[in-house]
Amino acid sequence: MTRSPHVLVALSGHGYGHLAQCAPVLNTLRERLPALRLTVMSELPRAVLAERLAPEFTHLPQATDPVMRMHSAWEVDVAATVKVFDESRRGWNAALQADTECLHALAPDLLLANISYRLLAAAAQAAVPAVALCSLNWATVLAAYAGTRHALHPVLEQMWTGYRAADQFLAPQPALPMPELDNYRPIGPIARRGCRATQALWTELGVAEETRVVLVATGGIGSALPLANWPRIEGVVWLFPGTLDATRDDWFDAATLSLSFIDVLASADAVLTKPGYGTYAEAVCNAVPILTLARPDWPETPYLNAWAHRHGCLEEISIAQFHSGGFAAALESLWQQPLPEPPEPEGIQQAVDVLAGYL
Repeated sequence: MTRSPHVLVALSGHGYGHLAQCAPVLNTLRERLPALRLTVMSELPRAVLAERLAPEFTHLPQATDPVMRMHSAWEVDVAATVKVFDESRRGWNAALQADTECLHALAPDLLLANISYRLLAAAAQAAVPAVALCSLNWATVLAAYAGTRHALHPVLEQMWTGYRAADQFLAPQPALPMPELDNYRPIGPIARRGCRATQALWTELGVAEETRVVLVATGGIGSALPLANWPRIEGVVWLFPGTLDATRDDWFDAATLSLSFIDVLASADAVLTKPGYGTYAEAVCNAVPILTLARPDWPETPYLNAWAHRHGCLEEISIAQFHSGGFAAALESLWQQPLPEPPEPEGIQQAVDVLAGYL
């Protein structure tokens, strides 16, 4: 009997963007290899994983690497983040040994990491083929916030050692440049495509035709929204993720809709978000304009914004505008921009071709 190929996915729990990058690839890979066994190591809840991943996967609910500490979905807690990564440096040897033993026990045919540097280093020790898949890496991100803190130099070296140990580092566009890596391989964007069902959305919301719907999607890290100052715009309604503490007749809970999230996004007239791969890629590939919070400190921001300007429509607002509710004019300006033809999410098939080659 032919043995079923087994992939271990090490998935970061820092928001939902890492899952958004991996899920379309894994679902397409399973279509090509129906007998594929999938083990997902992630601190993300199984319910969140199951929303995007096809059925039949084993979940190992544990962290794959240190995670950035956040004040909100768009603001890094730098002091706490530095502390977390410094602690990981001191526990490196024991954790690396534990990861290596775990790989020996699971015996996968392939490790797919997004973006655990330690498990990639362990895979090299355990002689397990390994591929990294991510638009960023933690070394570049940490260096952007930690600056010249000498105590973290060993951590950065550990990170780069792990990333260099991967057979390939697949970087879906728009991605950070990574001149430090010889195994860096840019691929096309990765994003789900939804069904634009505008009429169905209007019907479910009980609003008039031609009403503009704005989806608020700030990512998988919980953040308080400035609802007290939220603007009211004639002919516009707002879809929020989850139950609202207060209600207005132009506010709706997206979780109550029968449409899937990706179909809601594809049917929206705009999405209000912050710079992050998952929502940007899905919005642009579904021809949905983006109203984004300014996030100048995040290393991906210039690459994400440049790509969104080139392939879609993007308008940026300041954090002060967001909190004061002064972003109605920016939204109207966004709708004046002509929408270009959306790009194809060709990175999905490109990544599947690479992974299938190992299996």
